[in-house]
Amino acid sequence: MRSTELAVPAENTVHALRRLAPGARLRTPRTPDLRVLAGALRECAPPELAGVHPGPVTRVVLAAQLRALDRAMTGFFGTGDPAAARLVRAARFGRVRPRRPLRDRLDTEPGLRMAALAWAEVRGHRILAGELRGVRELPDEDDGRLAAELAVAAVLPEVEAGTGGREVLLPRPEDGRSGLPPRPGGPVTGGNGRFGLPAEAGAPAGSRPGPGAGSAFLRVRSVRVGDLGFQVDVHADPPAELLRDGDGLTLRALWWNGLGRIADDLGHEYLVLAKDPGGTGTVRHWCHPRLAPGARVLRLESAGYRGERMRLEPAAAGTCAEVLVKLELTVRLGA
Repeated sequence: MRSTELAVPAENTVHALRRLAPGARLRTPRTPDLRVLAGALRECAPPELAGVHPGPVTRVVLAAQLRALDRAMTGFFGTGDPAAARLVRAARFGRVRPRRPLRDRLDTEPGLRMAALAWAEVRGHRILAGELRGVRELPDEDDGRLAAELAVAAVLPEVEAGTGGREVLLPRPEDGRSGLPPRPGGPVTGGNGRFGLPAEAGAPAGSRPGPGAGSAFLRVRSVRVGDLGFQVDVHADPPAELLRDGDGLTLRALWWNGLGRIADDLGHEYLVLAKDPGGTGTVRHWCHPRLAPGARVLRLESAGYRGERMRLEPAAAGTCAEVLVKLELTVRLGA
């Protein structure tokens, strides 16, 4: 299985690449532009790429937006809006054979070119829209972030799937089970009494659980080391409650987004290649490389939560928002 989408924000992955644990086996990007950007990310932040390397950023982003346009022309990946429907019709009934290169079709089919321009403007693809209009658009910070994501995805190794490996998570001293050891100073508890949810977390109205509903709802179940990396299984039991709201019911819940950063007690960081929630309450994380020799503690930083509030009636609308929570879990490792 290959990691085709970033499992964590580009900033976290770039930070990990700068302090990566020994033994990493990164891929070499296929194109010169991606290689330039991947090397630049070791010194500058993703938003800064557009100012430092505008040419490679423009070409990498344009190539990605052209791939998205090519997929949208098939009609299988569209959203059903008028611009996407017009693009599909123009691609289907054009006079040029569909198997010709996309650039050739755009140059020889004015109708397809105009439909592609309208689609790009609706999608906010500035670089592609400028290319179709014949105007050179300078990349901005958002283009730099996208280029950084594409460069990072090009260097990440393949995910080591499977359930094998050697268990290295030490049991909890209080009950002999694998999971969270006690942290110095006691557990992290937010202002509302829930584990890791401070009162200023910024949850939308109606999505913050009330006090006294329980304690820690994140527990590390397993850390298994394989040939090229390791797996971390975290059981998440975030709060959810069903309340009577007038004549109906309202569901208020938090959904855990998984781990965002992993580091050890030696100062090394590890890449989170992919996550699999599995629908069982346990989120599996595939990480790279193997644990550094001598590492005895892993610090696992939560990527945050998604808060949701939904009224359970046919005509009611739900609301959701990202709840940024920097919760750190600490686990002890054996030999």
